[in-house]
Amino acid sequence: MVSVIVPVYNTEKYLDECIRTIVNQTYKNLEIILINDGSTDGSGAICKRWEEADQRIRYIEKENEGQGVTRNLGIAKASGEYILFVDSDDYLDETLIEKAFGHMTEQKADICVFAHYGLDEDEIVDETLLSYKLLEGACVKENRALLSNMMPVLWDKLFSSALMKGTDIQMSNRICEDLVFNARLYVRAQRICMLDVPLYYYRYKRKGNLSTSYDRYLEVAQSISELNEVFIQERKFEEYWIQLYDIAVTMFKDILLRVGKRMDLDVPAEIRGRYSEFWRVYKNCLEQWFSEYLDIGLQEKRYALIGSYNLRIVLHRFLLDENLLREDYGYSSIVSLMSDSAVQEISLEEIELSNAYRKRCVEQDIGKTFCEQERLPEADYLVVDLLDEIWSLKRIRDDSYITESPFLQKAGISKLESYERLPFLHESRRDLFKKYMTAFVEKVKAFRGSVIVIRNFLCEKHGKYYDLFTEYDDLQEIKEINQELEWYYQYFISCLPESIVVDSSEFPEFVFTQEDFPFGCEPFYYNEGYYNRMAIEINRRIRDSKGH
Repeated sequence: MVSVIVPVYNTEKYLDECIRTIVNQTYKNLEIILINDGSTDGSGAICKRWEEADQRIRYIEKENEGQGVTRNLGIAKASGEYILFVDSDDYLDETLIEKAFGHMTEQKADICVFAHYGLDEDEIVDETLLSYKLLEGACVKENRALLSNMMPVLWDKLFSSALMKGTDIQMSNRICEDLVFNARLYVRAQRICMLDVPLYYYRYKRKGNLSTSYDRYLEVAQSISELNEVFIQERKFEEYWIQLYDIAVTMFKDILLRVGKRMDLDVPAEIRGRYSEFWRVYKNCLEQWFSEYLDIGLQEKRYALIGSYNLRIVLHRFLLDENLLREDYGYSSIVSLMSDSAVQEISLEEIELSNAYRKRCVEQDIGKTFCEQERLPEADYLVVDLLDEIWSLKRIRDDSYITESPFLQKAGISKLESYERLPFLHESRRDLFKKYMTAFVEKVKAFRGSVIVIRNFLCEKHGKYYDLFTEYDDLQEIKEINQELEWYYQYFISCLPESIVVDSSEFPEFVFTQEDFPFGCEPFYYNEGYYNRMAIEINRRIRDSKGH
């Protein structure tokens, strides 16, 4: 039997739909526990009506104590072998329990995680598939990334009740009350399986929803501290600090993006005006818990990027405040960056890209905006990778080249075919790189900050899951390119020997392309796990370079 626990508080507008989709589940062996947490609207009457209509429903009425206490009561009252939590303003696909229970039974798992739809009131806004998923279930000890990628909510999981019964694991009443609860269950679970099918409908924009309780957002730092304290008490913090850091940064960034950038959310002006306060509290929380392992002061430095789109994603994972990413030059080779002058032969007005980032990359490459700056951007760190060297060059004239990136190819420029094309493996490319590296080094000498080199290469494999990969069809060509890139990195580092060098040697399991990457399954993209771990690795290498 599956026990479905529904805390109810002032959701009369949505409650009938919620309960109806539970009652109408194709899996029938249910115990439905409706707990009215002191509602002041008509929610109680709706619950009573449903209790009379379906003998599987148990209705409990109590004074208002909060969602955490209410869920704890539901767990204590539940008699099923499995437990599903449903928020009373949401609703379910009618096959949810049948599919999750079937998958969980087949995999002999303690937890089944499923995907969901996001709703703005009644309109489906997005389909949120699992960003981290395994084909075969695993436990956290076997795969620590399960903890890093744990969604800190209860409604996207079916649990074995044996996992939580008879333990001291309970929920608090602060916002993110299910964070510590989830993490402790994840570590206890013998097997966690995943069903990458959207089966739950989540109203994340509803006023009154805890996710829109903006005045309580500072409580998230308290929840993170509680989580870390629990892991210290259970002597697991040292083993899982990387995953705990990932959880903290992910949650803090999500809130800062809501407060600072999410114009689709009705965030009060007073809350938006407190952005710097939120940032400071969250940064201090990271300092309190992770300063032994990372330099949290790097959250206050400024960064400029030269290199592939991967760098941009990594720095977005790295920084709580993305405004500290001052400038980035993507889809440009060093040769093109350091060419002598803007390409007058090609009009920037010809560029027909609607994506602002892609258009800017092409304009910067053609306009030579980096080369023409008298000094490097005002930044503390210049972060570089050489993955964009793989694109062909177009020779416009002596000492003038542009990068034939995918963005340039899509830009609608009419004259491109008339210029000489130099592929990456062309015999002249190394000499060109040497020549323009000399100019690049001269420019960097005036830079007061440090240079960080990220050794990104083309992925040789791709996969939908993090435990099943396929080699690219053109693997031999990819290996040849990567071998040539190795020479480029070695030469670059020899020219700038004080550079801080970072690679993926600590996490080789993440070196693959996620097949459902939003911009395509291409070997020059990676996956969420790679980007998150690389962000941590950059911090560690900078910290080590300072002699910590």
